[in-house]
Amino acid sequence: MIGVDEAGKGAVVGSMYVAAVEFDADFSVPDSKRLAPEERERLAERVRETCDVGVVEVTADEVDAYVGDGGGMNDLMVEAHARAVEALGASGRVVCDASDVSAERFARRVGGRLENPVNAEHGADEAYDAVGAASVVAKVRRDASVSSFGAGSGYPGDPATVEYLRDEAPDYPGHVRESWSTAERIVRDERQSSFEDFG
Repeated sequence: MIGVDEAGKGAVVGSMYVAAVEFDADFSVPDSKRLAPEERERLAERVRETCDVGVVEVTADEVDAYVGDGGGMNDLMVEAHARAVEALGASGRVVCDASDVSAERFARRVGGRLENPVNAEHGADEAYDAVGAASVVAKVRRDASVSSFGAGSGYPGDPATVEYLRDEAPDYPGHVRESWSTAERIVRDERQSSFEDFG
């Protein structure tokens, strides 16, 4: 089985990573969100040593360009999942953690880009070791990338991330998704404050 999952879909800072893992190992893999960072890192290393892995990075600039051209995140998720399987280059059955409210539609759309048979389920990272392994690999890659920014987790609900955006606004660095409502709102607030100070 080939498991596919992402990390960083909803983040405002940093890239999104999608991993595909051809899993044929004799150990179980829990959902990455239930593991401490050190446990995830050890498990990701074990997965990479034992299994074939393909990882795709979707940068903040790519997300902004895709959204700016009228595409939606669901469309981008379909493309990124298919790209991860292509990067892996394996021919087995694919199971994706569904990134659409309709798992059936997500599977059909990803499958339309691949020669592999594709299924998708919500919560697949908890139900299948292959998808759990992909979740762990993607999460570790994303955490390593975001840690260098000093922006907390990179998610809109993280006060450290919001403070980072306020410090950087309005001229965000390239790893900030400027199309995200959190980033846009902070720029508006910054401009309003500057206008009031001028007045």
